Amino acid sequence: MTNQYNPFKENRTEQMRDLWKYYVPFPGLDSAGKPLVVEGGRGSGKTMFFQCNSWRQKILEFQKNSKPITDLIDNEDFVGIYYRVDTTFVSSMREREEDNWGAIFETYLGICILKEILDLISALNKSMNLNEGTLSEFSLSFSKKLNTDSTTDTIDEFRKDCNVFLDIIEDKINGSETLSNLRCINANRFITDLCVATRELLGKEELLFKIFIDEYETLQEYQQKIVNTLIKHSSLPVIFNIGLRPKGMKTSETISETETIEAPHDYELLLLGFEQDKYPEIIRAICQKRIALGKEQGKIPETASDDIEFYLGNYSIELEIEKISQTTKKPPHLEKLRRLIKTRAYEENCSDEEFEEYCRMLCDEAPILNSRMHYALLYKKTHYTPSLKELYTSYKNNDERYNDWLHNRKNGVIYLLCKETKRDKMYFGFDVFSALSSNIVRYFLELCEQSFKIAFLNGYEWTSQISPETQTEAARYVSEYKIVDIAGYEPYGKELRIFVQYLGQIFNKLHTAEDNTLGEPEPNHFNTKDLSLPDSSKKIIASAIMWNVLQEGETTKKKQSKLSPETVDYYLNKIYVPYFGISYRNQRKIFISVDILQELFSGNEESANSGFKKFFRTDIDANPGGTQLTFFNMDTEDNDD
Repeated sequence: MTNQYNPFKENRTEQMRDLWKYYVPFPGLDSAGKPLVVEGGRGSGKTMFFQCNSWRQKILEFQKNSKPITDLIDNEDFVGIYYRVDTTFVSSMREREEDNWGAIFETYLGICILKEILDLISALNKSMNLNEGTLSEFSLSFSKKLNTDSTTDTIDEFRKDCNVFLDIIEDKINGSETLSNLRCINANRFITDLCVATRELLGKEELLFKIFIDEYETLQEYQQKIVNTLIKHSSLPVIFNIGLRPKGMKTSETISETETIEAPHDYELLLLGFEQDKYPEIIRAICQKRIALGKEQGKIPETASDDIEFYLGNYSIELEIEKISQTTKKPPHLEKLRRLIKTRAYEENCSDEEFEEYCRMLCDEAPILNSRMHYALLYKKTHYTPSLKELYTSYKNNDERYNDWLHNRKNGVIYLLCKETKRDKMYFGFDVFSALSSNIVRYFLELCEQSFKIAFLNGYEWTSQISPETQTEAARYVSEYKIVDIAGYEPYGKELRIFVQYLGQIFNKLHTAEDNTLGEPEPNHFNTKDLSLPDSSKKIIASAIMWNVLQEGETTKKKQSKLSPETVDYYLNKIYVPYFGISYRNQRKIFISVDILQELFSGNEESANSGFKKFFRTDIDANPGGTQLTFFNMDTEDNDD
């Protein structure tokens, strides 16, 4: 049936055919003659960007649109050459004293780029009918650079020789004494000469080549130095660009002891994902393209909307409160609030009539959201706790102070109500899915995929919004399997899995503590004394950032001295939020001491559990009244929106 087609099922570049059909350009990725370092986590769009700007996808697009493939060299700004690091192959090139693996890697990289350019020439030759003598001269000239005894003088034979050369390198990796008849080359010189000769062969003297090296982070340090050198010395007609995960650059050094690469002098740094303000616009366009493609193929009804927001809607706190109210006859907090009002009335010398009026207005007749907030406001005496009369008057008059209280606390109240009414927190809406995906396109597509998949099982027909319950179920499903995936993130998967489990539990407990005054609501990120972290913890944090388990952000609303060692905020990836039932909004952070952090990073459940308990015990010991000093000692007027 056409209405069972899920346009979001393919969300990995490696699984897609005709990538260009799905491609939506990210803003800022059009740097002309300067190398690009494109940084982003898994699923952020690096590979899609590189491949859709490479010659293979461009030619597919031209052919589909009945354009001549020669438009690639006639009308495009550059020709893209894509190389994805073969992790297994390059990681086997371990340096040994008797072998110059740097030279071998340069040769290997040059051959990989050569194969792509030979394929490009073959593809263009079908339309251009290049001169056979010129092709023969080109093949013989460059084959001799790799094998001085070569007599290869055709593109097809030269392409086959390249595979033989890679076999020789593989033999060397496996212990062969020599490289047989393979000559080592300087990658920069070889690739530059190759591109210059190619544009002469094609009769395009102004042709620019962009070399895209993907998954740079998997290169060994000495290999990164070689690629860094290529970036440092990029010059027309060849520009080298790399794609890597956060913290993926092990070194900024080149093969020269006196050179490093740095932005913006040597390259343009482009960050995909976190803090990209145009992200909602991008995912709308991506989804629109996928739905339109489904219509074009006859798999989605023509009358269906192209707007993903139509299907997801947006989160409504009123709707979630309504759902809670429908399943709760008498919220548990009402009786506690009545007793608390009685205590406060006695302390404030209120009359019986005033007490009854306060109970009626603030408790019995107040909506469930408001009454729960009243309980939170009155529960503990702090410098911002209102008197009964002040709360009653502000609520009755719906004045500015009351609206400020409600604005700053209402979202935090939801988590308390969900726990107390034994109801799971809901996650639905375009705005929420956008936040949950942490600005990673693939995560958003996975959330959409599961939402439609579950909806189809319930007879969905593309004519209405997918229910909040279905979206919530999808969000929990995706969140749970993302949590499970963490254990496989090398080399610290076990440590990260345990760390996330206990960090999430810390956040959950802070969200749902009964005595929560909501002075600092919805914590979901942290900072620590960065300069005091041991190397072992720094490595785990770097791994967490590289795998997008954590995301870095500049510290917000810093209340310490400017000389404070807390310089970075670490955000738990929002895709894990539904699993823990916590907030996706960047409202508040907690401080975690280095000692506790080490226990959470230990990779040992017993130690991590000890750190979890110590986090709360430390704060209680510091404040005998039991208030969380880290959170609840400040007025909510300082909250983030």
